[in-house]
Amino acid sequence: MREEEAEVLMRLGEVHSSILEGLVTRVKEGIKLIDIAEESEVEIRERGYEPAFPTNISLNQMAAHYTPFPGDESIVTSGSIVKLDLGSHVNGLIVDAARTVALNDRYEEMVEVARDAVMRSIAKMVPGSKLIYVSEVIYETIVSSGYRPISNLTGHKIEVYKLHAGVDVPNVPVRGNYRIKEGDLFAIEPFVTLPDSKGYVMSSDKPLIFSLRKKVNVRDEMERRVMRLIERSYSKLPFCERWLVSEIGTRVDDVLLRLVRKGALMPYPPLVEASGKLVVQYEDTVLVTSEGPINLTGGF
Repeated sequence: MREEEAEVLMRLGEVHSSILEGLVTRVKEGIKLIDIAEESEVEIRERGYEPAFPTNISLNQMAAHYTPFPGDESIVTSGSIVKLDLGSHVNGLIVDAARTVALNDRYEEMVEVARDAVMRSIAKMVPGSKLIYVSEVIYETIVSSGYRPISNLTGHKIEVYKLHAGVDVPNVPVRGNYRIKEGDLFAIEPFVTLPDSKGYVMSSDKPLIFSLRKKVNVRDEMERRVMRLIERSYSKLPFCERWLVSEIGTRVDDVLLRLVRKGALMPYPPLVEASGKLVVQYEDTVLVTSEGPINLTGGF
């Protein structure tokens, strides 16, 4: 990674962290999820950047990939566990971070465990170290505290315009020989659940987030219109129906599902813990340098 790119990422990480910090303070019982999502995305743009993906707001047993749909009336209910996952980018340089707001004091410890797993594992993000050592620290931090990691959700390497660049950071140690290199950019992302849970997630309901998989020929006029908009504006990173409706002027959920069936789009359905247990999340983006790891989004 070039020095100027690292400098851009450090500025972006600082801004992203401040936006996420402000968002955490605004999460209250009764607030609409769509208001949280749209406020955060507007603020990212007002600060001179672009969302790297639609803001995820996942409640309670929902672990990831929930973003409000147009007209969504869902609210933060009493005692909710609220996971906020935001991404920002500038010219494809991405940072990704998440925090959990526990509106039930009973789960504050679980949130802190997820945070500790990130902070302790970052120390292993040095050139030449095996990535599995990071997973081992995440796993041991969570299990020794009496909780359970989600086994099929992982952190991930980030490259330019690639949010998931093909190298995972599992929260449960598995075989892996990848050695961390100077210039690597990784999102470290523990998901923590209760000890009596099944410890893995499964798809739930229809997808709300999509990415362009490939261009396909379509005859339907609305499908063509949606595809043109996606190719023009969202060809490289994930998007959601809310973003399309603002330009098209009408809901296109059925159109998006048809395009999924035709192979044009990759769907990302909401993910829930398989036994319905609560999940918390903490995530930061780490840049590996010759002098050690830099937590780009660890501003709070």
